Amino acid sequence: MSIRERWSMVGLLSAFCLFAAPPPPLRSTPQEPIRFQKPLEHNVAVTLKLVQVYVIDKKGKPVQDLRKSDFHVTDNGVPVTITEFEKHVLEPPAAGAAATGPEKLLSSLTPPLQPMTRKFFLFFDFAFNNQRGINKSKEAALHFIDRELKPGDEVGLVSYGSIGGLAIHEFLTTDHAKVRDAVKYLSPQKLVGRVGDIEEQYWRQAAEGTATKVSHSDPDVGTMTPKVPQVYNWQRQESKSQSANFLLKLTSFAEALRYVPGQKHIVLFTTGVASTMIYGAQQGDPIESVLIGNNSRSRFDTGDHILRTINEDLLKQLSAANCTVFAFDTRESAVIPSLFTYDEQTYETSYRDLFYDEGVRQNVNLPLKDDRVTGEYSLRRMSVVTGGKYFSNIGDYENTLSQVQALTGMYYVLGYSVGEQPDGAYHELKVEVDRKGCDIRTQAGYYNPKPYAEYTDLEKQLQLYDLALSERSFLRTPLSFSMSALSFTLGGESRIQVLSKIPNAVMDKFSGTKSELVALIFDNADNLLGLQRYETDLSKFKGMDVFYTSGAAARPGGYKARLVIRDMENGAAAVASTRVNVVPKPLTGLGLHTPLLLTAESNFAYLESVAAKKTGRADWKDAYPYERAKYSPLLGALPRTAGRIYALLPCSTAGLVQPEIAVAAWLIDAGTGEKLPLKATVLNKTESGSLDILFLELDLGGAPEGKYRIFFHAEDAASKSIATTQTALVINP
Repeated sequence: MSIRERWSMVGLLSAFCLFAAPPPPLRSTPQEPIRFQKPLEHNVAVTLKLVQVYVIDKKGKPVQDLRKSDFHVTDNGVPVTITEFEKHVLEPPAAGAAATGPEKLLSSLTPPLQPMTRKFFLFFDFAFNNQRGINKSKEAALHFIDRELKPGDEVGLVSYGSIGGLAIHEFLTTDHAKVRDAVKYLSPQKLVGRVGDIEEQYWRQAAEGTATKVSHSDPDVGTMTPKVPQVYNWQRQESKSQSANFLLKLTSFAEALRYVPGQKHIVLFTTGVASTMIYGAQQGDPIESVLIGNNSRSRFDTGDHILRTINEDLLKQLSAANCTVFAFDTRESAVIPSLFTYDEQTYETSYRDLFYDEGVRQNVNLPLKDDRVTGEYSLRRMSVVTGGKYFSNIGDYENTLSQVQALTGMYYVLGYSVGEQPDGAYHELKVEVDRKGCDIRTQAGYYNPKPYAEYTDLEKQLQLYDLALSERSFLRTPLSFSMSALSFTLGGESRIQVLSKIPNAVMDKFSGTKSELVALIFDNADNLLGLQRYETDLSKFKGMDVFYTSGAAARPGGYKARLVIRDMENGAAAVASTRVNVVPKPLTGLGLHTPLLLTAESNFAYLESVAAKKTGRADWKDAYPYERAKYSPLLGALPRTAGRIYALLPCSTAGLVQPEIAVAAWLIDAGTGEKLPLKATVLNKTESGSLDILFLELDLGGAPEGKYRIFFHAEDAASKSIATTQTALVINP
């Protein structure tokens, strides 16, 4: 499988939140692997605020012996009472340090204090980079995952390219092996890698210029003076546009991370934006400029006001989002020293040889030796402002990454009660300790939840990722509904059909005129095999139960299905999950497929994925035919008063001549294992392709409330071929 195919599913997820066209229908071909994650630890919609605090001494060593009473916190200038306290030490204490055990104080608040794990985003910049730098960055990232991450650390993978823009390949997950695989296969579609080169060429031309003869008062006297060729001005302006786009995307990413709790550490692999573009520079001797005028070797650039404004806003947003940047400069990994560099620059041009001043006179500020035309200063400043650190040589990643581990390997978690309002307001936080000589690194503040209409596209994208991959969303707690899945073979193809019942109580929350339903199928290794998206106006179904179905081709094995429903106007969300097992179709003999349980009522409005209708494949209704005016799929719990239910049981009968199938059924109590017989009566039999479909009536015989498995045992009278299958049943009081 190509790398492009492996990443295609991530692209589809990104397209949803950006309101792109619906993606292709589900396929059985394995796609970009995405796994179910543990729920993100968060404090949205609760009254407990958790703050991660890093404390180091004057030598840069973590301070490990502070207690709750040593800390003081103010929220918008108002002192708060610290009710929760935890200390996390991921590395053993230094030799001679006091062996103080972790102090943990839990209050009676609900929910209890959740663990605040370390969160890292590995950020690969493909626009301001080069192939050697990227290769070295991948080596560093793999080393970091293998050697420095600890169990429980959450890590994500992000990249930026000049063509594809910002891409979130993996959101925060504790599955380090999965992120490692993603890094291993990470590859840019196209490298730019010329912004730094153009900036260097621009300032070299500013120093030396294209030789032009300028006349003075004496007509017999002339001198060759520098002038920057226009082509470099054009190319430099294009580079500035690329730089602005890069900084703006980083700003959007920082804004979206405001609502992910705790401190986020961004490990950034890039050469950075040249500081001369942002802050300007001076080339040559300013005194010479005054004496000679414009025809001198001196050039002064005040920088780009727009770029400077964008960059300063980025630094503010990173700080407000509690993002610490550890910048790894990939420039050194790509420097190829050449013994002939000077000769090439001197004699391969028509104006820089021994017969011109430029051929014999070397400028003391030659940009080839000046770090101002690189991204060093801008990266260093970004790291300092956010409380991180700049590392100048990616080639020394083993030592530098160990410093990242040391700086983030010990932290405290403080908790206090807070009343949040969904107004998006910013709260300024200040954390102090009584002990002198301590440097505190923590979040500068936090934002209250805000109305969904004010979410940026990237924030909506992150919410969809989290809804799709986690049980809870860090932006908004989703509603839940009933869901089940069928496995059957028809027309020579094994398929999964996901059935969902969205009750009217949930439907009433979707008041917007545009909602999306995203169905996802995962295999047992938590790889995302495919997805379907359906967009509709759910507000017209107010007060009704809605039945939604979507399907996918699948090979034999275990699968997980998930359906995410999201109101694109008010942000209401609902999520359901289920499991299904696809068994190999028997080549000959009797085989049973997943039963579909029915009840004698019809109160659904039916919706079906548009993509599923266009596949041209066998319809699931051919394997499960029933009268919609009389029956409805049983999704969720059954009232005990029901007494009886119905079931559609598809049977494959390959190689059987005039099969006569007898069926027996019984309940198995999930708690006690007790076996309860059921009376199963065949009311009807239909044929569809190679399937014999039995319509059964099941008498529950007054079974008490509880969770059960219904087992079906079928036998062909002539061939004595036997097959079994099962499904779940919940009986409520």
